[in-house]
Amino acid sequence: MSYISFDGLVDRFADQIYGGIKGRLRQALLTDLYATHLASDMREPLTVLDAGGGLGQMSAWLLESGHRVDYFDVSAEMVEHTATILSDCVEAGVLTVQQGSVLSFEPERSYDWVVVHAVLEWLESPEVALQRMMTWVRPGGVLGVMVYNRHMLALRNLMRGTLAKVRDDQLGGDGRGLTPISPLDPSAVRAQLEDGGYTVISQAGIRTFADLTEPTVLSWYDEADVLEMERRLCEQAPYRDLGRYVLFLARRDV
Repeated sequence: MSYISFDGLVDRFADQIYGGIKGRLRQALLTDLYATHLASDMREPLTVLDAGGGLGQMSAWLLESGHRVDYFDVSAEMVEHTATILSDCVEAGVLTVQQGSVLSFEPERSYDWVVVHAVLEWLESPEVALQRMMTWVRPGGVLGVMVYNRHMLALRNLMRGTLAKVRDDQLGGDGRGLTPISPLDPSAVRAQLEDGGYTVISQAGIRTFADLTEPTVLSWYDEADVLEMERRLCEQAPYRDLGRYVLFLARRDV
């Protein structure tokens, strides 16, 4: 299996993606969902693996919440960025930072939580990688996996004049841009989790309508109102199935 590294794109990710409304919505929705559904878990310090952790936003939130985090990413530049912005946590011994791939990482322990956000869609064989990750969680622990939604990608292509990509089942990117090479069907991800001994606690769409809204129209809205509507819709069918990403919080059976 091969994977895509985002070396050379750190500034673009930080400024254009995570620095804008879409990135803020994504992070707010993610942290809300974890805090809402896993509040009882979070009462005690947890040991969490942030796999493919990118710019370290989830690691930062987890550390602020009082947990210990092991972080890794395949991009050397992402690793350097995270180690720099969270250097105090590294020095305090509550954060480890290393370069690595989900395809080769071998954990030294089982984790209370494993967080894997927007990683699988950049692999040629995401199902194989997910199967590996499912073994990293202790019995009773939680796997948080967020995937790029194939259905939303198809809908956007149909709306934007590229019907042929949907008709010919050519939705994946070529690895040179920011369209993932392996967008996933959320129902298949859920089935793999449940067949592998996990119980899904929550399935939520991340940005169910904001990405379909014309930028001019989106600019008319107050960002707080957009976030409130996204919160209201994210776990409701059919809206959850239209999210740009779909998050699963799943507990490993004891």
